[in-house]
Amino acid sequence: MNNPPLPLYRLIAILLLLTGLHGYGQTPVTVSLANVPDTVVPGGHITLFFDVKSASPLPDSLREEIQLPEKWRLLSQRRPVRTAGDQRVRYFYVIGTPAGCASGEYLVKFRIYANAQEMAAQVPLTIGQIRNIELFVVTQPEFVREGDTLRLTYMIRNAGNNAEKFHLKSDHGKIEQVTDSLTLEPGAGTHVAVSQVIPVTDNNAWQASSNLSVMMTGAAEPVYSVTSIPVFSSKVRKIDRYFRFPVEVGGGYLSYRYGGREVTAYQYQATGKGFIDQKERHYLDFVVRGPNQFVFPAVGTYDQYSLDYAWRKRVFVSAGDYVLQLNNLMEFGRFGRGLRVEQQFKKVAYTVFYQKARFFMNQKESFGGKFIYKFNESVHVGMHYASKDVFFHRQRFWSHLAGLAANVHTKEFNLESEISAGKAIGKTDYGTFLRLQLTKKWISITSNVIYAGKHFYGFYNNSRLFNNNIGFNITRKLTIGASNNFSDVNPSLDANLYSVSPKDRSYLGYVSFQPDQRNRFFLFYSKAERKDRQQPAAFHYSEHFSNFSYNLTSPKFTLFYQGRYGYSKNHLAPDNNGQNESFSNLVQPAVRLFPWIWVGGYFEHQHTSKFSTSGLVENLFFYGGNARINIKRNLYASFLYRNNYAPDELYVRRSFVDASVVLDLKRHVFSFSGGRSYIPNVDNTDQNTLFFNIKYALRLNVPLGRKKNIGTVRGQLTGFGYRKQGNLIQLGSHKFMTDSTGMFTFDGVAPDRYYLSITQNESGSEGVVPVVRMPMLVDVRSDSLSVVEIPLTRTGSIAGRIEFLKAKQNGLSSVLTEKPAVLVKLHGENGSYLTELNDKGEFSFREIRPGSWEISVFIPGSQDRFVVEDGNRQLTVETDKTLDLTFRIKPNEKRIHFSERNFEVSVKK
Repeated sequence: MNNPPLPLYRLIAILLLLTGLHGYGQTPVTVSLANVPDTVVPGGHITLFFDVKSASPLPDSLREEIQLPEKWRLLSQRRPVRTAGDQRVRYFYVIGTPAGCASGEYLVKFRIYANAQEMAAQVPLTIGQIRNIELFVVTQPEFVREGDTLRLTYMIRNAGNNAEKFHLKSDHGKIEQVTDSLTLEPGAGTHVAVSQVIPVTDNNAWQASSNLSVMMTGAAEPVYSVTSIPVFSSKVRKIDRYFRFPVEVGGGYLSYRYGGREVTAYQYQATGKGFIDQKERHYLDFVVRGPNQFVFPAVGTYDQYSLDYAWRKRVFVSAGDYVLQLNNLMEFGRFGRGLRVEQQFKKVAYTVFYQKARFFMNQKESFGGKFIYKFNESVHVGMHYASKDVFFHRQRFWSHLAGLAANVHTKEFNLESEISAGKAIGKTDYGTFLRLQLTKKWISITSNVIYAGKHFYGFYNNSRLFNNNIGFNITRKLTIGASNNFSDVNPSLDANLYSVSPKDRSYLGYVSFQPDQRNRFFLFYSKAERKDRQQPAAFHYSEHFSNFSYNLTSPKFTLFYQGRYGYSKNHLAPDNNGQNESFSNLVQPAVRLFPWIWVGGYFEHQHTSKFSTSGLVENLFFYGGNARINIKRNLYASFLYRNNYAPDELYVRRSFVDASVVLDLKRHVFSFSGGRSYIPNVDNTDQNTLFFNIKYALRLNVPLGRKKNIGTVRGQLTGFGYRKQGNLIQLGSHKFMTDSTGMFTFDGVAPDRYYLSITQNESGSEGVVPVVRMPMLVDVRSDSLSVVEIPLTRTGSIAGRIEFLKAKQNGLSSVLTEKPAVLVKLHGENGSYLTELNDKGEFSFREIRPGSWEISVFIPGSQDRFVVEDGNRQLTVETDKTLDLTFRIKPNEKRIHFSERNFEVSVKK
C-alpha cells in the first residue's frame, strides 16, 4: 500500500526535528528525530529513534521521558549504554496504537532533562482512515412457502476507525424498524431484519432473493449481500390429468354520450391464449368481440375478430384483425383486417401481408412484405415493399413503396436505419429514418431523424423530425447534457389513437443530480416554439425559460415539484410584438395511507399570456386528485379527477374524470369503468365524451385431452423410534399425508422440477430431522417413476464457550482490556449456521443433523490483532449427544528482537 504524502506543516515539523531542537536556556544539548515516520495503521506500531547530542560530553544527570496520546501503549524501549565522554546517545521506542484509534493527527512528546534544563521534541503522527463496514447473515430459513413472509436477520459491524453514517436499501424487501440513516461507532454493530412477502406464482420450484445494501456517505463503495432461499407453493392443488387451454368468455354493457346524443350497446367477448399441444409446439391466441354498435371506437369496445398462431417460435400467422408494423417509414402501426405470415430461419426471415385499414379513412387496402438477412444476432439487413390504396386530398391512387433497412443491436450501441422510395400519381419521392443510441460509462448519445417528402405516401407524409441528445456522466450522481427537438411530422394515425402532432422547436441544456435513490434534482434552460396543427389553432407561442424540478421517492410518500420562470410571446394575439413574463409552479404529492391505498394530488398555477387570444397575462389554476387501491390481490380500483388542462396538453386523449374497479375472483372477473374524456382530432364541436362500461368474464380451462408423458413420484420415510404416520409431504403445489408405514405417492405429475418438503407430525417429532437436506429438489420426467427415500434421525447438539487469555508479555500490552466481537460458524453439506456469543461468552447449536461438520471461530475486522487457537475444527455430530467445545483467544503478540550491532538510520533528502 502506498503511503499518502505528508502534509506541509507535518513535513516542516519533522524537518525541524531532524535538524535538531534546542532546549530552553543556553544548554548546548540538542534533541533530534533520526527517522521520518510513515502513516500509522490503527492497531499497528511505529518505531521512533531520538538522538541527543552535545558539543561537549553529556552530563551524568541526563534522563528522558516520553509522553503518549491517550490509550497509546509503549510496547518496548531501549536506553543507550552510557560511557564516559559520550557526546551522542540514541533512544529507541516501539509504540502501539489502539485498534479503534480514530484517524487524525497525534503528538508524541519526548523530553530530556539535563542540569535542571529541559529539552523537548514533539513528533506529529498521522493515523490513516480505514472505512470498513462488514455485513453478515445471522439467521435465515431453510425454505419458505409462497404467500408467507421471508425474514432474514443481518449483522452490520463497523470495522473501521471512524464513526460511519449510512443508510440501508433492499431491492426485494422491507427493512424493519430502521430509520432513514444509521450511525455506528468504531467496533460497534447492530442487527437489522429484512422481510418480504413471497408472491404466489405458477412455478413449482424457484428461488427468492433477499438482499441488503449498506450505502455509506462519501465515495465509499456500498457493501452488498444477497441470499437465495428455496420457495415452493403453499396452495393445495389437485393433480389435473387433463391438458387444458385457458379461455375467458363474457360480455359487457356500454353507455356513452357524445356529440349531444346518447348511445347504449351490448357486446359479447371470448379470448384465449396458450399452447394447444402438450409438446408446446403450437401456440394460439384469439379474440372475439362484437358486434360493432358504436359510432367511434371508444374505450376499446370496437368489434374485433383476431387469430394469432405460432409454430415453434418460427412461423407466425395473424388472421382477421391485427396491428401491422412493417417498418418505421411505410407502416409503423395500422389496425386492420387481413392476413400476415412471418417465418424465421437461422440466417433469413420473411414477412408477407394483406390488410384493409379499419380506423384510417385515407387508406383502403395494402399489401407487401419484407425480407431480412441476419449476419449474426446483432446485425440484420432487409428489403421492404408495400403498396397502398390511398385517398388523399380528394384523390384516390396507389402508392408503391420500396426500401432498404439495416439494424445493429449491441449492449452499448443500437442503430436502426431505413431509406425508402415511393411512387404515386406519376411522381417519385423519398423517405429516411434513423435512430441511434450509444451508451457508455461516461457518455450517452441518442439521435432520431425522420424525413418524408411531399409526394411520399407512407406512414409519414411531408414530415421532418430531428431529435438529438447528449449527456455526460461526470460522476455516478451528476450528469450534464444538451438536446434539441425539431418536430414537424404528419403521421397517419388511426382514429382510435386520439392524438395529433403539434409543431415543436426546442433547444435546452440540462444538469441532473441524483444524490441517492430517493432524491433527484433536474435543472435546464430552454428556448422553444410550439404550434397547434388543428384549425383553428388553440396555441402558437415561443418562449425561453429556466426549469427546476425535484423528485422524491420513498416507500410511503412521493413528491414531484416543477418550477419555471422565463418570457413568452403569443403569436396568435393580434399586433403582439413583445414578450411577457411567464412562470409556473406544479406540485404532485402522493402518500401511502395504508399498505393497500395511495392517494395523490395535482396542483398547478401558470402566470402566462401563451394562451390568451388578446395576448393578456392570465393566471391559470389546474388541480386534481387520484387514488389507487389494491386489496388482497383481487380488488383493484383507481380514480382520477382533473378540473382542466392547458391548451398545449390537449393534443392527446385526456381524462377529466376516470374511475375503474376490477374484482378478480379467479374464475369470475367483474370490471367497471367510467369517466369523462376529451377526444382530439375528431370532427365534432363537442369533443367531450361521458361513458360508463360494465364487463363480466368467466375463466375456463377447456380440456383438450388427457395428459400424456406425465410422471409419478413415490417415497417413504425411513428410520426407527418415532411416528411415520401423519407427516405432510409437499411436492410443489401438491400435498400428501403419509400412512402408517411412512409411504406417500404423487400420480400424474407434469414433467418439471419440484421442491419436495416435509412437515412433521408434532407428536413425537421433537429432535427428529431428515438426514438429507430439505427441501429436496426432484426432477420429474415424462413416463417415469421417481422413487424418493427420506431417512429420519434424531439430532445432536453443540455447546461451547470462549476463553479470553492475557498476553504473556510484561508491561502495558499484557492486559486484554476489551473483548472483541466473536462469531461462530457451523458449516456442512446439510446447511450453514452463524451465531454470536451470549453475555457469558457461550454459544450453542441445537437440533443438528448427525454427520461431519466444520466449525470455525473468527473475529470480524480484527483478525490480525487476535489469535484464535485451533479456530477451525472438524466435528462429528452424533445422535442424542452434545459436543462440548472450548476455544481460546489471545492477543497477537509481536516480538521485537534487538541486535548487538550498532546501526545508523538515515533519511533520504
